[in-house]
Amino acid sequence: MLTMISRIYYHNFQRLPLILAGIAALCLSGCDQAQPVAYQIPKEQRADTIPTIAAATTPETSAPSKMNVLPGMQQAANAAGDVDFTTPEGWEKLPASGIRKANLKVTADTGSAEITILTFPGDVGGRLANINRWRGQVGLEAATAEDLRDYTTDYDISGHRGLYVRLEGETQSILGALLPFHGSTWFVKMLGDTPTVLANEASMQQFLDSIQIEDHAH
Repeated sequence: MLTMISRIYYHNFQRLPLILAGIAALCLSGCDQAQPVAYQIPKEQRADTIPTIAAATTPETSAPSKMNVLPGMQQAANAAGDVDFTTPEGWEKLPASGIRKANLKVTADTGSAEITILTFPGDVGGRLANINRWRGQVGLEAATAEDLRDYTTDYDISGHRGLYVRLEGETQSILGALLPFHGSTWFVKMLGDTPTVLANEASMQQFLDSIQIEDHAH
């Protein structure tokens, strides 16, 4: 009897390394499964309410620069009504396209500039946010609300009080206007080479004075 027990014990003792190896493998496998898996989640891609308008058209082409149109923007532009204006001398009037109510262009020896009229529902983030978008387009740092009076002035457009904006960048500049109008905001902007833009400031103000927006509220 003792001999049989000894044999069983000896047989199991010989298998002990295999049993321990199996237990170790299971432990390692369990550890591997317990290890956290890291996933890199890309940052949320936020589309600006007002898409960035590309650089002004070059003298070699009359095609306006392209811009992304977000859902609902086209319908809002269509519902905003028509706009009439007088084209200043030396400016080229191009066909309206997409959400743009007007496209114009001016070309000179000093460069070129693109003039656009757009409208969006609401205040599109507010006056300061919209102006800072423009500042970024011409390489200027974001400004504070206290800085607004340094480069803006009140300006009447189509019988409503708007804001005239003058942003002079090193190579690109903007002359423009923001106009709250019955729950929407209209944007009139000249963007292009700094010498050309600044040389057309009087024409830009003449253009703003001529704008008449269809007024459904009256």
